[in-house]
Amino acid sequence: MKKRVPLITLFAICLTTGNAAAADEGIDFFENRIRPVLAGQCFGCHAATAEEIGGGLLLDTAEGLRRGGDSGVAVVPDRPEASLLLRAATDLHPRLHGPPQRLAEHEILAFKRWIQDGAVWPASVEGARSGNAAMAAADHWAFRPLRRPPTPRVDRPAWRKNPVDAFVLARLESEGLEPVEAADRRTLLRRATWDLTGLPPTPEETERFLADDSPTAYSSAIDRLLASPRYGERWGRHWLDLVRYADTAGDGGDFPIPEAYKYRNYVIEAFNSDKPYDDFVREQIAGDLLPYRDDDERWAQTIATGYIAISRRVGVSPLDLRHITLEDAIDNLGKTFLGLTLGCSRCHDHKFDPVPSTDYYALYGILDSSILPHPGEEHHPHRQDFVYRVGKEASDELLEPYRARLAEWQKKERAQLEVYRSFQRQKVTDPNLTRASTWRDLLTVRARLADVARTFPDLEIAYALQDGEPHDVHVMKAGSAREHDRGELVRRGFLQALGGAKLPPKARGSGRLELAAWLTASDNPLTARVLVNRVWHHHFGKGLVKTTSDFGVRGTPPTHPELLDFLATYLIDHDWSIKELHRLLLLSGTYQLACAEEPQNAAQDPENDLLWRANRRRLDAEQIRDALLMFSGRLDLSVGGRHPFPHRLTYFYRQHDPFSETHETNRRSVYMLQKRLEKNAYLDLFDGPDGNLHVGERDASTTTLQALFFMNSEFVEKEARRTAARLLAAKDSGDLDYRIEQAYRLVFGRVPEVEETFRAAQYFASTAEELRKLSPELSRDADLLAWGGFLGSMLSSNEFLFVD
Repeated sequence: MKKRVPLITLFAICLTTGNAAAADEGIDFFENRIRPVLAGQCFGCHAATAEEIGGGLLLDTAEGLRRGGDSGVAVVPDRPEASLLLRAATDLHPRLHGPPQRLAEHEILAFKRWIQDGAVWPASVEGARSGNAAMAAADHWAFRPLRRPPTPRVDRPAWRKNPVDAFVLARLESEGLEPVEAADRRTLLRRATWDLTGLPPTPEETERFLADDSPTAYSSAIDRLLASPRYGERWGRHWLDLVRYADTAGDGGDFPIPEAYKYRNYVIEAFNSDKPYDDFVREQIAGDLLPYRDDDERWAQTIATGYIAISRRVGVSPLDLRHITLEDAIDNLGKTFLGLTLGCSRCHDHKFDPVPSTDYYALYGILDSSILPHPGEEHHPHRQDFVYRVGKEASDELLEPYRARLAEWQKKERAQLEVYRSFQRQKVTDPNLTRASTWRDLLTVRARLADVARTFPDLEIAYALQDGEPHDVHVMKAGSAREHDRGELVRRGFLQALGGAKLPPKARGSGRLELAAWLTASDNPLTARVLVNRVWHHHFGKGLVKTTSDFGVRGTPPTHPELLDFLATYLIDHDWSIKELHRLLLLSGTYQLACAEEPQNAAQDPENDLLWRANRRRLDAEQIRDALLMFSGRLDLSVGGRHPFPHRLTYFYRQHDPFSETHETNRRSVYMLQKRLEKNAYLDLFDGPDGNLHVGERDASTTTLQALFFMNSEFVEKEARRTAARLLAAKDSGDLDYRIEQAYRLVFGRVPEVEETFRAAQYFASTAEELRKLSPELSRDADLLAWGGFLGSMLSSNEFLFVD
């Protein structure tokens, strides 16, 4: 019998360094995947507080990890195959064994990756036991009270258009930098139109703006854009990025959620109506518990709680993994509203920010006291706990006879499915049955079930929250939901670092109403700061705080802290109006600067952190697609509704046969079907949204595949030809120079230079000749083909794809 030595004696940690991005990623991985396992499996015997330190090894300090244990080095950085840790954990070592409770496969894979990436252990948190080091960060700038700073005095009356410019100019002057000149009016209108609506200005809009020489022409244009329904679609998309919106659940079968669109449309309407941001936040957290004027308002507020309902479900049995769904909800709540990574505190006290695990479970208890709807799963496919507009009691009474009949056919369907699965497992002995016959029988039962489902009354439903039985929860040691891993009981409440109180003993309900009030309280310094920074990010290309969803210790400090607080207080003082914030920013001289280079400034501030010029930005995936449809005249500007999913009571998706339908539309991209397991190939190519993740800042990658898309995509080719057909069919389109000018006005928003018109004419002449030589058929369509190619080249150019 082989001698077994505790694996815990094998640990020796290599502290690694690297570039900042790689280090951050490594630390994130360690904190989320490695430290929880160490804490759950090892710290009981290998920490300074242990009665007897096993194997002479301390694992709760970097010094102890460097020193190692009695058995020597267990981890060889970058070489998992040479690391005793992995060999012992997988019982591949003749003497050494793993911890008392065998590591799960995903834990072993995590340790393998950790070693492969250099066995990172964050030296910045040495000795950080029980969150003491993190709690010392409570005086971090982001947690300090919000105060309105005085506006700096700068002697530039011609340049300063509002207080924003005073803060920017004061900082530039302190660094000896000069701002560049203002952008020309055509560039400015194009920039503002893309920013506020996600679409380019039409040639007619550009001409009207350039012809208006009144002093209010620009401000009037901003008001017009903010009043457009296209504004809410654009800025609603920004919000949907944050809340990881999707039309499917994300579980093994990726069950569709036909009602999810109601939350999406609620968000778009909230931006269009300029709903005060504090109301917007309260409704998403506790809309079902707020007072209301009429039933329409009550129902809209209920739909708003779809924010929490759309939390991602995982695995084939998400009903059994409720704690993972709630983890997703809390993590998103922290990043979206507070700019904090609360998810780090699920398994242990946050190692950087003042958020102990008890704060995490204080919030967890609030959400755990709420009823989340079940959208379906492989082992429990039938939906439950959706909210009916008529109320639960009335809906139960109306639907009782229909549900009884449906249950009979659901039972038959499950029985027939089991027969089919048994056949697949080769356990059917009846010679009269064949695979084809069992499948036909299953389809017949499902068809009958669908017929029964369609008899149900068409009651209005929302994918929303309800209050459940109020209760507090225990800390889950190392994030484990197992009963024997329960820690102390934590009273529901809020973050201590933000003055968060506990719910009073006699509090009724889940606590979501109190949570909503705490998030939007005037003395909560983060909610307004985070929101104004997000708006700044989308107008200027990056936030005053570059890490828009991490205002914590590991985030970047603000480049203009006084300006950030000025904007936050401005938002609150103007009744939390986001449109008023837009007006302030877009009417500033800072926003109106040209996107021009200035060598001396660039040498001193190459990243333009001090805002001496405008930042050039690439169009995102939705802007490109919507503009191409707009140019061709095929963009459908109607509001998107329910996707054409199958009937909600007839879902039979599973891990090996997940929902995978695609529903094409010519509506704006915000209304496209968004699945969680299967990404939209086009949107993904251009760094589009991911319904699985909170996205505070989208990437703007440049890849070969993007260039090939414009060269070979059927979509680009067809829209270019359709746009060409529009130009050719237009009045006075017989004049070549006129057509060229119209193409430039449409795509670039300007008239062509003389040289550009000359080169274009040369292209059309040579192309027509080449097509005639190739074949008579091509010659007949010469104009359309030539113009399609010409417009395709314009659409793939930097002038179209980038906004100055």
